[in-house]
Amino acid sequence: MEHKKVHGYELASAGTRLLAQICAMLIFCFIILVGYLILGHSFDEFVSGFFKETSFLEDSLSNLVVALILGVFYKIYAGNLGHKLFNLKVIHSETGVELKSYGWGALRELLKNLLAYLIIPIIWILWDKNKQNLYDKITKTYVVKKGVGNFEPPLDPPIYKT
Repeated sequence: MEHKKVHGYELASAGTRLLAQICAMLIFCFIILVGYLILGHSFDEFVSGFFKETSFLEDSLSNLVVALILGVFYKIYAGNLGHKLFNLKVIHSETGVELKSYGWGALRELLKNLLAYLIIPIIWILWDKNKQNLYDKITKTYVVKKGVGNFEPPLDPPIYKT
C-alpha cells in the first residue's frame, strides 16, 4: 500500500494521530491530577470533576485556556505534545512550511476541542482522502511524519512560521 505524500512528506495515519492525541491527553490529565493533589484535593474529587455538569460557556472557556496552553508546543515542536511523541508535525497545506506559531497552534487546538462537540468534524478523517479533520481544513494544515521527504521550504515563509 502506497502512502500519500504532500510537499514530500508522508501523511500521518488516522490511527497514529488518534494515539498521539490520546497520549497527549493522558499526559495533560496527569499534570492536572498532580496539581489537584498538590493543592490538597483527593483523587475522587479529580475524577468527579470530569462528570460535573457545566454550561457551554464554562466548557468553552476551559477549552480556550487549554488551547492557549497547548499552543506553546506548536512554537517548539510544530505540533502538540502527542505529535512530538509520535514523530509527527503540522505543516501548512499550501506551502508545506512547519506550523511553528503559537497563535495558529492555539487556534487549531481550540477548533479541535470545540468541534469535538459536533462529533462529525472529528471523525471526518476516516473518509478524507488527505487524512484531514475539519479543523485541519479550516486552518489549512496537514499532519505529517517528520523526516519523511525532502521538502525545501519557500524563501518567503508564510505567517505560519512566526
